[in-house]
Amino acid sequence: MKARDLMGEIRENIKDYDIEIFEKKARDVNADQASKQRAKFHIQNYNEIMALNIDEEDDANVEIDDGLINDIKDELFRLFEGCSPESEEPFKRFITYSCIYLSVIAKRPLHPVGIDMHNGKTVFAEEKDGETVYYCDIKEEQAKIAKDYYTCQYCVCKPSELKENKI
Repeated sequence: MKARDLMGEIRENIKDYDIEIFEKKARDVNADQASKQRAKFHIQNYNEIMALNIDEEDDANVEIDDGLINDIKDELFRLFEGCSPESEEPFKRFITYSCIYLSVIAKRPLHPVGIDMHNGKTVFAEEKDGETVYYCDIKEEQAKIAKDYYTCQYCVCKPSELKENKI
């Protein structure tokens, strides 16, 4: 599938999501910082997805492996079944297609940069040779404990253990 066609599929699947849910969460004075950060992240991704147009002749209109897209969908299905079966279908669809966008189009982390995942572990970025390289403090430990699903495999982050000059 071409990136342009994939963007059409992504937009079609998230366009009706009630983004106001995230806007309320981002403004909620009682919400914890990580929840607010995730809400803002989802709003940003939604706005990017809805605004991004890839022309037929655009260099970004690359061929994307249908198998990869299906693998991401299947992995996220297992994630929701395993840890959040109560989530509503529109939310599952929004997260699934946002993850596809982040993984194969935007090539950015599946979590917001700077989020405190637990105990100060986070996702962070570093400029290297003019490019942004993303690292995740929990990617490697998640790989070790993953049983039924491992969505981290589709995230562009490198395990922070691979970071050069790690202190």
